[in-house]
Amino acid sequence: MLRQTQQWDIRCPKALVRMFPRAKRKGYYYKVTRDQAQRICNALSAEYGVQRPVVSVEKPEHNGCCRFLPKGNSFIDVHARGHIKTVFHEWYHHLEYATNGKYNSSDRQGGDTSLAWQFADKLFEVFRRTYA
Repeated sequence: MLRQTQQWDIRCPKALVRMFPRAKRKGYYYKVTRDQAQRICNALSAEYGVQRPVVSVEKPEHNGCCRFLPKGNSFIDVHARGHIKTVFHEWYHHLEYATNGKYNSSDRQGGDTSLAWQFADKLFEVFRRTYA
C-alpha cells in the first residue's frame, strides 16, 4: 500500500505468464523453486523499477516460513518449494525497503492485518484471473 495515498498499487508482470504457461501446468504449480522465486522477484522488481533482491534457500537455523533480510542488496530466504504467494509477500517487504518506505508492508499483528499478506493475496488474485 502506498503510504502517501493509502491506495494499493498492484501490478502483475507479463513475465509471469511466460513462467507459468497454461498448457504446461500440472498438479500444484504454484509451488515454486528457488530459481523460479528469483525470476518472480526479478519480474516484479522490473515492473516496479526497483533493484532485484537475492533469493536463497532458507537457512536450517531459521525456523519460520520465509524471511526478508534488508542488508545492502536485499535477501529473501524461501523454502525449497515455497508457495508463490509467500514469494509475493516477502518481495513486498523488499519493495518497501527498496523505495525507502514509499510502500507500507507492515505485518502488524499478522493475519488479515498484514499489509504484505494483503498485497500477496491481491497480486495472486490478479495473476490467477489474468493468466490462469
